[in-house]
Amino acid sequence: MSFMSLFKRESKITLRQELWLAILVVIIIGFVSSVLISTYSAKQYFSSQLYLKNIDNANGLALMLSQLHKDHVELELLISATFDTGHYQRIELQDPLGEPIVKRVFSGEFDTSAPLWFHHLYQLHVMPGVAQVSDGWQQFGTLYVESHSQYTEQALWESAIRLFWSFFMVAITACIASAHFLSRILRPLDDVVQQANALGDKRFIKSKVPKTYEFARLVSSMNLLSTRFSRIIKEDNKRLEEFRFKSQHDELTGLANREYFCATLEAQLEQSKEHAHGALFLFRIVNLDLISEQINRVEMVAFLRRFTQTLVAFLEANEDRFSASHIARMSHSDFAVLVNDTDDIESLSSKVLKQHAVLLAEYSHIGLTIPHSCSYIEREDSRFTLLKRVDNLLKAAVAEPTIQVQINNNKQRNELFSDAASWREAIERALDNNDLDVLLYPVKSFSGKLLQNQVSLSLLLNGELYRSGYYLQWAKRLKLLARLDWGLIKYLVQTFEAREDLKLISVELSQETLLDDAALAAILTYLLAFPKLAAHICFDIRESLAVAELTIFKDFCMQVKSMGAKVALKRVGPAFTKIDKIHELGLEMIKIDSIYGHNISYSQDNQTFLRGVCALAHSIGIKVIAEGVNNPEDQVTLQGLGFDGIVSQPVDDEVKASAEE
Repeated sequence: MSFMSLFKRESKITLRQELWLAILVVIIIGFVSSVLISTYSAKQYFSSQLYLKNIDNANGLALMLSQLHKDHVELELLISATFDTGHYQRIELQDPLGEPIVKRVFSGEFDTSAPLWFHHLYQLHVMPGVAQVSDGWQQFGTLYVESHSQYTEQALWESAIRLFWSFFMVAITACIASAHFLSRILRPLDDVVQQANALGDKRFIKSKVPKTYEFARLVSSMNLLSTRFSRIIKEDNKRLEEFRFKSQHDELTGLANREYFCATLEAQLEQSKEHAHGALFLFRIVNLDLISEQINRVEMVAFLRRFTQTLVAFLEANEDRFSASHIARMSHSDFAVLVNDTDDIESLSSKVLKQHAVLLAEYSHIGLTIPHSCSYIEREDSRFTLLKRVDNLLKAAVAEPTIQVQINNNKQRNELFSDAASWREAIERALDNNDLDVLLYPVKSFSGKLLQNQVSLSLLLNGELYRSGYYLQWAKRLKLLARLDWGLIKYLVQTFEAREDLKLISVELSQETLLDDAALAAILTYLLAFPKLAAHICFDIRESLAVAELTIFKDFCMQVKSMGAKVALKRVGPAFTKIDKIHELGLEMIKIDSIYGHNISYSQDNQTFLRGVCALAHSIGIKVIAEGVNNPEDQVTLQGLGFDGIVSQPVDDEVKASAEE
């Protein structure tokens, strides 16, 4: 900030500028007044001293003249000698009648550096010294002695110059000291501004309370506001989580209830339309009520919980055979397990059967059995056809007491490649040759405004372009997701300027990329060289990943925001309320999992939950988007709940649908 800009009155002026103006006005007034007053005081002092000098010199010379013979030549010689040896303007001896006897007056020019204006302002008017000269007992005459004042004026000018520079240095020192103290005094105000900006970014931080009373009150109020907002969000999160859990889980076992599981199954089937990689298991506890009849109800509840723990332990022990799993209590005695990305249900069935045999050995006197059925998911499956298929298999298993398992080995054999090595080679070849394209899923508000385009990478495999749903499961198994993310970013950099539809985009980063420091640093560093793209990109991170790696996710959010990009949460669901201090992450939007939006018009519990999520998100400035909701009736319901928009079908899908109609 320049010095002159402080004096420029604008429509808006900061407190720091106003304080600087006040300080400079005080310093300038003090500086000018100090110089003027000091110079004026010096003038008065010099005038009084010069007047005393005139009197002393006049008395001394008059005494000498009184003792001389009153010869005119001697008088003139003494007065001339005195005039020539001192700095006098005039020495004059007058007779009693006022006529000059001897008179000497300075008639030359005095060489002075004082400017003319200073001479006019500080010209000295000093009275001459007057003394009587006697001749015996009679008065001989009157002596007038007047010193030359311009010597004093020169000294006064030099003194004024020294005073000016002395006070000027004092003023500069005062400005430096004022800047230091002003910075310290206003530091709490800067902290409050930073805190207010953080509130705008949904980060409820606290500032140190200063010693200044007024600022202490302000900072304390802001800290109280941050604390209240943070507490409100935490309480809302807690209430939402409690309500969600009660509405979506079985009270007795803690497993997902039928409604929630069916919504999950619908979402899985929607994804399986491109390429199916999952399976469904259905378990039934036969003769469960006999425990209550022969022993007691408490023992039946204990058995159900032990059975639930057995299923959970089975899934945890076999995590390497599938990418995700969902378990639910479908009815009083029926339980379902949905697994993603598995290709060996016979082995899984054999293992779970052995675990159940150990559990049932303790209840052999009652005659409990736990038969089950399982089937792979097919592309054409609907929820009704899949559940009917496994239910018919389970009925067949129950009808034959000697058969505990019914498996429908309908594994699809239409894979492009037969083994993992071939898949790896094909995916890497497509990335190396830049055989890529992107599919855009428009994210639109309910008014039709485009919020962003959600980008999905397609690969050219065996001469044909395939969507991510076809190869993604193999990429996960082969740990190629980080390479796919890097390939997508490079493709966007190459095509960003040429394609208008890539100006507002969101890109999902995989777990491999987020947890790999080198891969993540490579992507972010690469984007720093393209600030225009960085300003138009939003990184989508799955909710489950953000919750599991919260510290890494927070650091990622800070890095992305510093480079001008944005962050959104994808597949948001039950874990949203578990993210600690979500208001400090500065999220652009959250995309609610299709599990919650599916058939939302008929689910009051999900409506209540989603309404609370929208209220919480909007209170901290986050947009709420629905994923995978195509039913117009459900979309209207979501809009009423407070959603900001939906993820639409890809552009080419919309074109195809219109053509078919």
